[in-house]
Amino acid sequence: MQVHLALRQRQELNRGVWECTRQLLSPTLEVVAIYYRQHFCLLTLAEFGRILLDIPDPARAKLREKPKRIEREQYSLLENARPP
Repeated sequence: MQVHLALRQRQELNRGVWECTRQLLSPTLEVVAIYYRQHFCLLTLAEFGRILLDIPDPARAKLREKPKRIEREQYSLLENARPP
């Protein structure tokens, strides 16, 4: 954007470019998306945490394994990544 403005002799606008770009790219709200079949819901991190804490112990033990498996799979994908 700065190069474009410099080429158009509009340098006075360059000062605001970084601030505007940072505001556009910064997240405004972090949410967790939960998908099930053809439905989904968006929960804030606090709502999601509260739901997880309210789950009974036997079900919580089952849930603990799934994120661990997903994390292992993600790391295995990174190991096989090609260099740029």
